[in-house]
Amino acid sequence: MDQAEVAVIGAGPAGMAAAIYLHRAGVAPLVLERAERGGLLRNTNLVENYPGFPGGIKGPELVERISRQLDLLGVRVTRASVQRVSKVRGAFRIESDIGGYSAPAVVVATGTRPADIDIRGCKDLIGSRVFRELVDMPLVGLPGKRAIVVGGGDAAFDYALNMQGKGCEVSIVSRSEPKCLSLLRARAEAGGIDIAVGVVPELVKETPGGVSLECRQGKKRLEFSADFILVACGREPNIDILSPALRKRIGRTAEAPKTKVPGLFLAGDVIHGRHRQTAIAVGDGTRAAMLVEEYLRKGGAGTWK
Repeated sequence: MDQAEVAVIGAGPAGMAAAIYLHRAGVAPLVLERAERGGLLRNTNLVENYPGFPGGIKGPELVERISRQLDLLGVRVTRASVQRVSKVRGAFRIESDIGGYSAPAVVVATGTRPADIDIRGCKDLIGSRVFRELVDMPLVGLPGKRAIVVGGGDAAFDYALNMQGKGCEVSIVSRSEPKCLSLLRARAEAGGIDIAVGVVPELVKETPGGVSLECRQGKKRLEFSADFILVACGREPNIDILSPALRKRIGRTAEAPKTKVPGLFLAGDVIHGRHRQTAIAVGDGTRAAMLVEEYLRKGGAGTWK
C-alpha cells in the first residue's frame, strides 16, 4: 500500500485549492479524482461572484485557470475512483480502483451527487435521453435541439441559459415558485426561455427521436416534448466512500472543515448543502489544508480508532 503525507479526494475547486496550499507549505498531497478536474464548476455557465473577474468568467475557463496553476506547481492529479476510506490504527486507508493508499490525514472534497429521481420512467433513460449533469449531455449538435430542464434553483436556470447559449430551445419545469436568483430568472425570461411554474412531473416516456414529460398542474394534465431532459432538482453530500464508522462519527461534526475524527477534514459542497459557491469551496479547501499542516506539524496523533 503506497504511503502519502496527505490525501486529497476530489479535484473540484475545494480539492484543487487544498492541493495548492499544501504544496506551497511543503506538504506533498496525493490528489485523487475519478473524473475531470473541476467538479460542478464545469457545468456553470457564468461565475459572477468570484472575486477578481468583474465581468464574470465561464465555469470551464475558471477550472482551466486553477488546473493550470496546479500543473505549473507540479502537483499531480491521479485519475482514480476512490471506493472506501477507513481508519485503521491511527492512519487512513484509501481503497481505489487503481490500488490502495495510506495517509495520516485526508481532505474529502467529493462534492455532491444528484438526489434520487422520483419521476417514473426517468431511471431507464439516464444517459440517453435523461441527464443529471450538464457535462454528461451531448452538447455537440445542440443547435436546433429542444431540452427540458426540471428544477427551479440556481443550477436549473444556469443550465438552461448555458444550453440556450449553445443554440438549444429550452423550457424549465418547476414544481413550485423558482428559488433561483432573481437575475437568473430575469435573464431566462428575457431570452425567451419558457418557464412552467407549479407543474409536477410524473412520467417520462421515450418517443420516436425524443422524449416526453407528462405532468400535473392542479387538475390539469400537461405534456412536454423534447430531445433531452436535464433533471436539476436536488443534490446530496457525496460521502458514500467513507466507511460506516467514519460516516457515523462525522454526523456529530465539529467546526467544519474539521471533523470529530482526528486527521479527517471535509471541504466544499460536500458540507455546505444549498450554500454551494465557488468562493466558499476555495476558502474551505485552503482552510482545510492549513488545518492539515497544523495537524501534521503536531505529529498527527489521532486517538480515535
